[in-house]
Amino acid sequence: MNVVLRVCAALLVLVLGGVALTACGDDDKGSDRPGVALPSDFPSDDVPLVDGALLSASGRDGVWRLTVQGSAADGNALVNATKKLTDEGFTESDRTGDASNQTVTLSKSVDGGTLWVSVGVSADASAGPSTLFYQVTKTK
Repeated sequence: MNVVLRVCAALLVLVLGGVALTACGDDDKGSDRPGVALPSDFPSDDVPLVDGALLSASGRDGVWRLTVQGSAADGNALVNATKKLTDEGFTESDRTGDASNQTVTLSKSVDGGTLWVSVGVSADASAGPSTLFYQVTKTK
């Protein structure tokens, strides 16, 4: 009888594990990035994001807010995000914060306007210090 219970328990764990993995699938159908979809008007060709899951994305009409879970194995997420942006032609204009909460603001001229990107990290983020918060604004 114990063998039957163990087999049933093992099968239940496998089924529930499969359901859980399926529920955590990729919602972003237009990208290889796991997580939610970017807003349709987000300037993804001009604003590179660190690799990782897109935890949240909102905004439209020139103002967007994103949360990206970078990989802890990739090192300092804020350094990586800032490097990706400066490599794409952004110029750093401000850096604020302390050891646990930091924000970098960068800008780039695009199509007769300016893209402003503030990217920050917080040691208190629920998903950990590799979680990045992006605020992207396009001005005319």
